[in-house]
Amino acid sequence: MMNTRERVKNIFKNSNVDIDSIIIKNGHEQYIDTNFFYVTGISKGLFEDCCLVLFPDGTIHMIVTALESDIAKDADADIHIFQSRKEMENILKDILVNVNSIGVNESAILHSDYQWISTNFKEKKMENVIASFHKSRMIKEPDELRSIKKACGIADQVMDEISNYIKKNMTENELAAEIDYHLQKYGAQNPAFDTIASFGANTAMPHYTHDQSKLKEGDFILCDFGASFDKYNSDMTRTFVYGSASDKQKKIHETVRIAQQKAMMAIKPGIKANIVHQQAKSYIDSSSFKDCFIHSTGHSLGISVHDPGVGFYASCEELLKENMVITVEPGIYVQGYGGVRIE
Repeated sequence: MMNTRERVKNIFKNSNVDIDSIIIKNGHEQYIDTNFFYVTGISKGLFEDCCLVLFPDGTIHMIVTALESDIAKDADADIHIFQSRKEMENILKDILVNVNSIGVNESAILHSDYQWISTNFKEKKMENVIASFHKSRMIKEPDELRSIKKACGIADQVMDEISNYIKKNMTENELAAEIDYHLQKYGAQNPAFDTIASFGANTAMPHYTHDQSKLKEGDFILCDFGASFDKYNSDMTRTFVYGSASDKQKKIHETVRIAQQKAMMAIKPGIKANIVHQQAKSYIDSSSFKDCFIHSTGHSLGISVHDPGVGFYASCEELLKENMVITVEPGIYVQGYGGVRIE
């Protein structure tokens, strides 16, 4: 079982600023800090407008609405229930009475909430602790690895069945719906992100999702999706051809496949993350598809699909360590023709 108090202690240990408390404040649904779930280990609920207060000894205070109080009981935390903004403010003042400094994750807090905290605690020093959360989340703990592996297994099961879902003249929307249905059928809480199911020339757009475009003979089919399990995510991409692949399609796919192998062979503890990206990019750029690889080779994966702190991109000089989880997903994109990505 996860020891959330040890996780909190580690967050303070990884802080590059001197603080004696941290506040994690959620906004409404689109502005929920994933660190709320990382810290508490809770895998259900939404926790809109709720708040955590953390202390260096591992103590966690959860300030929640009655709507979330039953789920909150699963956390190893002191639970406080509020009914109004003023009541939350009073609870916070009681908890923080002996505190001199407050850390906040400036990348995930609404400006209005930051202003609200700074106004109510003018006498306390405010510090940005984004780096502490990034450093803490880069190395996955055993329980995190188990959830990610489960999410990967679900996505892998669906990917193995893709050929069974594909039908002549089906739309991208229909294929995406089949994928999302089967992800949840096989145990995902929900798709990890908006599923990409693209056909033909649409596959040349890396972040394209899906529309009413119909499948035609000879089309590339690019499927990029993931499963979410206990809040942890997987992310997988494969590219197919409907019917017989042309020589050009085969060449693109083989180039991407070899680039991915070269990147994966470079991965080992102690090397800089950007070396892995260089291996994939240099191979593709040495082929006839120079400059057709237009994104990074990979991103960290965890409680966020794009977890913070480390990734396989040109400017990342973070040293790789055991139990980092990072995707490897080179691609080639030929505008007006199609693209291949393998992840």
